[in-house]
Amino acid sequence: MDRDRKKRVARLQIIFVVVFLLFAAIILRLAQLQIKQGKEYAVDLVTRSTKKDAVPAMRGNIYDRNRNLIAESIPSFHVVFREEEAMEKGDYLWIANRLEAILSHTDKATILKRMDVGYDYVNGSLIRVERKLPKYLEKDLKSDLGPLEIAALAEHREELKGIEVVTKPIRKYNAKQIAVQAVGYVRPFHIAENLGMEGYKQEQDRYLPTQFVGFDGIELFYETELRGENGYRLYEVAADQTIIRELEGMAPVRGNDLILTLDERVQLEVREYIRQFLPELRAKIPEAAHAKGAYVVAMEIDTGKIVAMVSYPEYDPNIWMEGPDQQTYEQIQLSVTNGTIREAPYDTRPLTGEEAVQEGHKHPRSIVPSGSVLKPITILLGLQEGIITPHDRWNDPGVYRYGKGTDRVKNDNGQIHGILTPEKSLQKSSNTYMAKIGEQLARTKGRESVSLLQKYYHAFGIGIKTEVDLPYENKGKEDFMVMSEQYGPLAAMVQASFGQQARATAMQLAQFAATIANKGVRLKPQMVEAIISPDGKTLRSFAPSVISTFPHPDEYWDILTAGMVMVTKPGGTAVRAFEGLPYQVAAKTGTSEQDIYVPYKQVVDETGKAKTKWKFHRRITNGVSIAYAPADKPKLAVAVIVPEGGYGGRSAAVITRAVFEAYDKHIGLTPF
Repeated sequence: MDRDRKKRVARLQIIFVVVFLLFAAIILRLAQLQIKQGKEYAVDLVTRSTKKDAVPAMRGNIYDRNRNLIAESIPSFHVVFREEEAMEKGDYLWIANRLEAILSHTDKATILKRMDVGYDYVNGSLIRVERKLPKYLEKDLKSDLGPLEIAALAEHREELKGIEVVTKPIRKYNAKQIAVQAVGYVRPFHIAENLGMEGYKQEQDRYLPTQFVGFDGIELFYETELRGENGYRLYEVAADQTIIRELEGMAPVRGNDLILTLDERVQLEVREYIRQFLPELRAKIPEAAHAKGAYVVAMEIDTGKIVAMVSYPEYDPNIWMEGPDQQTYEQIQLSVTNGTIREAPYDTRPLTGEEAVQEGHKHPRSIVPSGSVLKPITILLGLQEGIITPHDRWNDPGVYRYGKGTDRVKNDNGQIHGILTPEKSLQKSSNTYMAKIGEQLARTKGRESVSLLQKYYHAFGIGIKTEVDLPYENKGKEDFMVMSEQYGPLAAMVQASFGQQARATAMQLAQFAATIANKGVRLKPQMVEAIISPDGKTLRSFAPSVISTFPHPDEYWDILTAGMVMVTKPGGTAVRAFEGLPYQVAAKTGTSEQDIYVPYKQVVDETGKAKTKWKFHRRITNGVSIAYAPADKPKLAVAVIVPEGGYGGRSAAVITRAVFEAYDKHIGLTPF
């Protein structure tokens, strides 16, 4: 028993010794870690941090109605510059020189400008300039790098401080330039933020500074659908910013695709026709010697879908990817604005600078007096208010005197059209017939006549926004309202009766034509047919949307259609433009007169503010046309404006025919 007990005690003593030695080893190791290596680990813990890298989402694509690609986002290799603290003037120039030898078609002046370091390279030396962006922002120097450029940058990576090759999505637009102003363009978010663009205020958390966002057109209007959701990767990094491990992440979500109502085939055919037609027009028609722009909208009557929208001249929107230089911007700025819904400037090229500005004053912009295309409204108003009857007959005097007899309105070239009915007054585009209606309305209703006219205009989309799904739409100008205030309702109503006192956009005129064809039902113009998710599901499709109705007896609408058909027949103002077509067209041409004023001196008013004095330069004529076809079963409405185009029947109506022919060829106006 004693022997067993002694053995157990001995074994316990051995266990105690082993345990003691183990604890002693642990204590010694802890002491070593805390005393000898503690400072090293403490520094390591302090210098470790996390880094969150955003992963930009791919922007959704844009297609035409037949799924032809118009705009797409694709991954691309970019060379970027991140400025380091110790960099100086010499470093910037050295980097620019090295990159000039590596990057194709990019000189050191362009590279320095894109680096945005406060210096430009001019005439062989660096000059001080203001920075455009904060110093800390990454600057894109060139996108869509080729294999040789990527290899050369990798080879010289150590010496090119602040230079890095990264992968980013870029926006590419179809090289055919399909409805470029309607589609719009993108630019980096920080530019939108600096400009204070309304839709991007308080959006810093959603976008990266260099991420592309919509700036105009469909790209801007449907930004929330196209942009997607950015992802991120969260890393643990050491003090030298080397990655220790990835902690978490979220993949980006690609934006939705848009299917537009535009038809690429019709769009391009009309654009090409205009490109060839305008030089011929300038050469043949003296009054159209300066016609360099044309604005066209084609709208399907039953749905409101916009099939074609041409704002000519156009440009290549791909130049926005790396930002145009000043010289390029001066050229494209004349083409960027969508002249079918806004005021686009006259194309003064090849002039530049102040010379181009002064020349621009001598020409109209894209929103001009609508002229005789508005006469159907005058006829409808006269019928509804009992000023004329459906069987009205009036002997046209050629010159109509009103008021005290000293004021007068005359037909084009003083022509006398004989006995006029409501239909024939439209065929002949009689100013005197319209003036008679305007005067009698003013005399019977006084100032209320002007409000009544405005009501009729608005019912057709003239003087108000059409509600098209595009940004920055202009509602046109109601000059007759100003004229009424200054000269009274009589002068306003007479002058407005034949279209000289309202200025409408091509989009408004297309909606106007479609509303006549629809007997007063005004549809919202529609640019997008469907929104498609990244996995191909239809998230939303768009049905026709009725904005308003304007009921009148069918007899009145039939009179308007009959008169507009007569416009295209012998004796009408557009007979040559539409002769020989296998279907009837209901049309109305306009030849609006416009006085052009130019600045001639600066004066200082009584408050000390500088004011510009303007003087009369010349009177020009603009070609305008509205139409729909087939007249008996309307399918397509078309509006065309050719500033300085001369007679509408020789300019705008000719382009209108080309639109109908393109639509009939590719889609079909008639069932056979």
